[in-house]
Amino acid sequence: MSSNGRSRLALVAAGIGGTAVAGFGFAFGRDIYKKTKKNVELIALLLAAVFCPFIGGRGLVRGHDRGIFGTIFLTVLGSVLLIVAGFCAATLLLFGVLVMFNDGNAHSPLRFALVGGFVVTAIIAMIGLVAGVVQRPKRLKVIAVAKFNDRFLKENGFQETDGDDITHHDANGQMLRFLEGHPDRLVFLAVGRRGKRAFIDLDQDGRMVSYSGIA
Repeated sequence: MSSNGRSRLALVAAGIGGTAVAGFGFAFGRDIYKKTKKNVELIALLLAAVFCPFIGGRGLVRGHDRGIFGTIFLTVLGSVLLIVAGFCAATLLLFGVLVMFNDGNAHSPLRFALVGGFVVTAIIAMIGLVAGVVQRPKRLKVIAVAKFNDRFLKENGFQETDGDDITHHDANGQMLRFLEGHPDRLVFLAVGRRGKRAFIDLDQDGRMVSYSGIA
């Protein structure tokens, strides 16, 4: 109820209760923020317990374009550390739950938390592994096509800039602005050449096959 005895909905319906409703919404949002702030550690642990093992398991088999050191330190060690972090988070969560609801029957909450954390982490990591195996063929294909296209651009004298108006130069020094991409071609505007376009043709897998020059 408002100070004059009318409900906020009545004020909104009359078109004069905007301030009261805004104040109510602000207070409601502030309460949610306070509750979230109090539980931020719990939320962080829960997210880590779920996402770290999944990302770690997926990263082990997903396929990457990395050298030997990147493979060792990022793909292998990085993924394993993510899985370990997820295990620690899951164990802490389960330990807290067991301690909170322990009625004297559980003699060693830590032992049960360790076992439970291991099981949960193993299941989530396995789901990540399966997801990585499913994504691997397509991802490796994309990486191979990207490498092929890099070679194509170098062999055809393309240079990429960091600008917006001029994004590329071709082998003849012609300034180009990338306009749009289609399944079968990339379209460039020839800067300084009114109405002129240039195209890079693509095959069905996205490989660059030819450069038209200015047309």
